Amino acid sequence: MRDQWVKELYVRGEKAADYATISEINRLAFGREEEANLVNAIRKTKSYEFGFSLVAVREDIILGHALFSKGFITHRGRRFKCLILGPIAVHPEHQRKGIGKALVNEGLERAKEVGFGAVIVVGDPAYYGAFGFKPAGGMKLRTTLGVPDENFMAKEISRNSLRGIIGTVMFPREFLALAEADKKREAEKEAKLVENPTPETEGTEKNEQVNPDQTENTSDAILQPEVQTEDVTTESDNETDNEPLAGDTETDIGDKPADNNVMM
Repeated sequence: MRDQWVKELYVRGEKAADYATISEINRLAFGREEEANLVNAIRKTKSYEFGFSLVAVREDIILGHALFSKGFITHRGRRFKCLILGPIAVHPEHQRKGIGKALVNEGLERAKEVGFGAVIVVGDPAYYGAFGFKPAGGMKLRTTLGVPDENFMAKEISRNSLRGIIGTVMFPREFLALAEADKKREAEKEAKLVENPTPETEGTEKNEQVNPDQTENTSDAILQPEVQTEDVTTESDNETDNEPLAGDTETDIGDKPADNNVMM
């Protein structure tokens, strides 16, 4: 029955008429406004990649949404184009039916067709590992997000596209607002626990950030309680050229980054 249900589902790029529905699905899935605001903000920047804000549709009804926005990996003064996956949201009444999986797979296929070398995500390793994502640290990539190493992941879209690259991932600037919202939420939880500690809540707050039962609703910044805004800096304009590295042609070396990308 589920296989038939999935067959009736299809994924396409968003249209302007979808914006309100996409915002509502993100609000319902996450129970707050920040993810919807992030998607709306990204659309207005150079980080928005046409055809990579995807919706899952069944019987002309949008049931899920996934955003792949443009980011960069800095390496020896050069920038390598990549995609940042998140947020992903599925309507609460239709979760755990393969909608999130369909959205991610379609995005990865489009990334391959267009020529992106890699996709970066911050999320549940058990969920994203099924798509071929691996710890980004093992690929010599860094982030200042302050997230656990196992939650910072990358997937090579083209073979050996990250070979020889040791760099820092630059996320769209709009993710800062989401990171700050997560940081504030965690601070409020800790304050409440200090004021009203109970046996049921003690020691559980750290485990609430990744819920295996809700892995179809994920956000790049959902695991960012330690982000420090003073550590976020834009890349210097004084860049120097270096000898081409293995895999250069697959990672789009030399693409000028969007103005709103920041190192995170």
